[in-house]
Amino acid sequence: MEAAASERVVVLDNGAHSLKCGLSHHEHPVCLPNASAKSRAENFTRYGESLKEVKDVTGLVLRRPFDRGFLSNVELEKDIWSSVFNKTLGIDPRETGLLLTEPMLNLDSCQNLMEQVVFEEFGFQSYYSCPAPLLAARYQCATMGDLDASKAGCCLVLDLGYSFSHAVPVFDNRVVNYGVKRLDFGGKAATNLLKEVVSYRSMNVMNESYIVELLKEDACYVSQDADADLRSAQKERKGANSVEYVLPDGMNVFRPHLKTREEDDKKKSQQQNQSFVNPRHAPQIVTMSHERFMVPEVHFNPSDVGINQAGIAELLIQACESVDPVLHPLLLSNVLVMGGSSLFPGLLERLQTELRKVSPIDCKVNVWHTKQAQ
Repeated sequence: MEAAASERVVVLDNGAHSLKCGLSHHEHPVCLPNASAKSRAENFTRYGESLKEVKDVTGLVLRRPFDRGFLSNVELEKDIWSSVFNKTLGIDPRETGLLLTEPMLNLDSCQNLMEQVVFEEFGFQSYYSCPAPLLAARYQCATMGDLDASKAGCCLVLDLGYSFSHAVPVFDNRVVNYGVKRLDFGGKAATNLLKEVVSYRSMNVMNESYIVELLKEDACYVSQDADADLRSAQKERKGANSVEYVLPDGMNVFRPHLKTREEDDKKKSQQQNQSFVNPRHAPQIVTMSHERFMVPEVHFNPSDVGINQAGIAELLIQACESVDPVLHPLLLSNVLVMGGSSLFPGLLERLQTELRKVSPIDCKVNVWHTKQAQ
């Protein structure tokens, strides 16, 4: 009976950028954009999995139900959920319960509105909501049971989200609310910064948010020594850290991608054969150099873009120092990183180095990622 009851629970991680959903007995969730999309070549709106079927992403317009970290368009969210429940999961909400994640320090008005949608609009049998960092911390403590911090239900979570970055101390499997710290820089701000840099140095992409988002995910990384890499990039634009990114042109290329060796070989063969290539038919290519690592670098040095706040390493220390000093060694020995921006290559190693510099010398520092906990 217990197993049958658990199968009727839908787990929905409702993020501002994407949502992860599935039934409680599913091993892997389904990850979908939490947005609606309208292509210039289509006269209808796409939701959920159908966004991946868009052929030409040039000029793709996305509408998101979240603004500045909180739910602002409940009607759009209902449309997205309806598509997910009916087409993706194929379930009847009236026959299931719902486990939902909510933003950190969520507003009471948003909580009341969500409860109204869950029960009155969809008719779920039961409902429980909590912040995503709390669920991640509980899972971390359950899977890393050999740590003293895990035995005490103690974890320091860094959530690098779409709108903000949060440092969340957890003790006894509960969020210590007065210790939560926030950095006003997230994935959305990083995308906007990259749009400005690329538009200034290469070509105008200010109206291509979706393409720049893909560019950020494919090409950006966190440097272990940003100053040295920046000096190297200044000496040579097409150096070791540079890549070429092919943008869609609506004729031959419909989805952006990193330039491959086969494309280079084709270009060289055309030059050797002296075959004429119409410039109008040539691919649109953006060369990425120091932009690849200087945009994610803002997570560590927000003052680079005029944000007068601490970087994520200092943010973790501030959250740690907000709680009882007895918990400091436990928290620093079990630091968990989550969120979409945590997927930048090199971020975990850089955070380990920076956090070690600002932590007490007698405290052991362990930094984990949610993928490692799986």
